[in-house]
Amino acid sequence: MSQPVSHEDTLPSATATDRTGSKLRLPMLVGAILIGGAFIVGARHYQRADPPTEPPAPGMKVGKDSVTLTSDAPAWNVIKLGAPEVAGPHWTDAIPAHVAFDEAKTSRLGSPLAGRITAVMVERGEHVKSGKPLFTVSSSGLAELRSELAKANIERATAHANLDRTQALVDAGSVPAKELILAKQEVNEAELAVRLAEQKLSALRVSGSGESAFTITAPRDGIVVEKNIAPGQQVDATTGSLMAIADLSEVWIVADIFEADVGNLAPGTKAKVTAGTVEREGVIDHVSGIVDPDRHTVPVRVRLANTDGALRPNAYTTVRFYDPTTAKVALPSAAVMSDGAKSYVYVKQAGGELKRKDITVGSASEGKVPVLAGLEPTDQVVLRGAILLDNQIQLDN
Repeated sequence: MSQPVSHEDTLPSATATDRTGSKLRLPMLVGAILIGGAFIVGARHYQRADPPTEPPAPGMKVGKDSVTLTSDAPAWNVIKLGAPEVAGPHWTDAIPAHVAFDEAKTSRLGSPLAGRITAVMVERGEHVKSGKPLFTVSSSGLAELRSELAKANIERATAHANLDRTQALVDAGSVPAKELILAKQEVNEAELAVRLAEQKLSALRVSGSGESAFTITAPRDGIVVEKNIAPGQQVDATTGSLMAIADLSEVWIVADIFEADVGNLAPGTKAKVTAGTVEREGVIDHVSGIVDPDRHTVPVRVRLANTDGALRPNAYTTVRFYDPTTAKVALPSAAVMSDGAKSYVYVKQAGGELKRKDITVGSASEGKVPVLAGLEPTDQVVLRGAILLDNQIQLDN
């Protein structure tokens, strides 16, 4: 009698299947590694094609620092050639500036002793007269100084009484004369101690506000231009300026001028200042010998009379300077280009090439730039459209 066939007998064992799968996966893994490696090697040697360069405009041949145009080049529609104009002395364009108070006519006030601010009697911008109370400080140091003076006065009185007694004893022959010399020395020392204590108090230049408080008063007529103080603030001799009072009968007009534009500006150069509807003339008082490291500008200062107080500190103004430089020629501002370090123009050469040429310029005025060096009156200069040439050279180089 036949036995029934089991399904398990007809299926391959799990062990056999696993072995077969492992044999198939191993070559596939090796192949994937080889293919990946080939891609990596190929990527190392792959070179991306250079982006296409923009061809120059029609009729234009671009060099390193020049451009040559054919007679029918479309660029001639925006480019204009011409000779420079005759130049002469002129006023510069208006330059931004601001009003500042004269430090030489300003009194800065602090606290001569350590203490606490108990009162502030003035505000910034207020007109004050000499002697007006400004602020009060409560300080134990003041009481110590007054105690020192009182002690010195007592010791002086004692020394004088001792001198009188010694003088009487010497006159009576009860003590030797050398005792009188010692008594006089004590009097001199006591007098010196009193003077020193009085000088310490008088040096404060304050008015009394009690045994342990003093008030700082205005040392001059003027306007409170700075106020760095508030009640309750702790102060001492190292705190610095707490308040500043300035005489504004004269003020400074300060303009920050780029170092390349300072040119021949010097003390004594005439200036015109405009602040709103106020217009005044003065002269340059000072040109800084140092360039600001952050803005690369040179502060130029003009001193102006201000008896009517129309020019207030920190107000915005503009200033124009008289440039006496006699340049040979002048150009429109649009003709003069700059790379930040040098100014230059494009000049037509004998072969028709428009070539860059470095020049030295003065201060611009009313859209004109005086050329101090580098250009002749007979040169043919690109008066309009120089920016187009500049852009094309940069694109091609």
